[in-house]
Amino acid sequence: MHFLIRRGVNLHSFDESLTGLARIPIELALPYRLDDFLAGMDRLDALAEHINDKAIAVSTVHATQGRLSDVRFMSWALPTMKFAEKIGIPVVVFHPEAVRKLDKPNLQVMALNNLKALQRLTSVTVAVETFGNSKRIITPEEMIEFGVPMVLDTSHLFQQRIFAVIEAYSRGIVAVHLSELRGEGKESLPHLPVETYGFAVLERLKERGWDGPVTLEYLPQYHDRLVSDRARLEGMYGS
Repeated sequence: MHFLIRRGVNLHSFDESLTGLARIPIELALPYRLDDFLAGMDRLDALAEHINDKAIAVSTVHATQGRLSDVRFMSWALPTMKFAEKIGIPVVVFHPEAVRKLDKPNLQVMALNNLKALQRLTSVTVAVETFGNSKRIITPEEMIEFGVPMVLDTSHLFQQRIFAVIEAYSRGIVAVHLSELRGEGKESLPHLPVETYGFAVLERLKERGWDGPVTLEYLPQYHDRLVSDRARLEGMYGS
C-alpha cells in the first residue's frame, strides 16, 4: 500500500492550491461543483504542465461531481481522463449520484454504458466511489455484480459492510479513501481521523494481499493531522 492525502485544486489558481506539499503524495481533487470545473476546464493542460514541471506526486485524481447518467457525461469526463493520462496517474475516481427509485433502472443502464464507453477511450482506470445509500445510481453491491472498479470509502459505509465488501471484492478495489465514521444515526460524523477501525480495514486488506493507493480524507478541522498520519501509516503498512 502507499498513502496519500487529499488536496483540492482551484483551476484558476492551482499554484497556490498545490504549495507546501514537499513531495507528499496526493489525490488531486478537481473542483467539486461541475459548473466550477467547466468554467476552468480549459486550464487542465496548464495544470498538467505545472504538476509535471514541479514533480508534484499525484497518485490518483478525483473527478468533479457530474452525473454518471448524464447525456453530457463525455463532455467533462473525457477531458478529465486525458488530463490524468498527461500526468501519468492510474486511477480517476467518480461519484455515483443519487436518483429517484423509479428512475434508477434506466438511469443505471445509461451510467454503466457511459462508464464502459469512457474506459474504452483511456488506459487510466475509471473507478466509482462507494456510498451506502440505495438511491445511488450504483451501490457497492451493484459494483460487485457488474464488475465496476471500486474506490472503497470507509466513511460512507458501516463497518460490517466495509469488511463484507473487502471479502467479496478485494480484487476489484483499485483505491481506498480512509477515514472513520463515528457516532450513531443522525449524530454520526464522517471523515474523522484514523484511530480505531481504520487500522482493522488496513489489516484486512493486507491479509487479502491488496496493495494500492490509500487516501486520507479528513474533515477540514483535522487537516493538520493529515501529513503526520500519512507518514505514520506509511511506516506501518507501506509497500
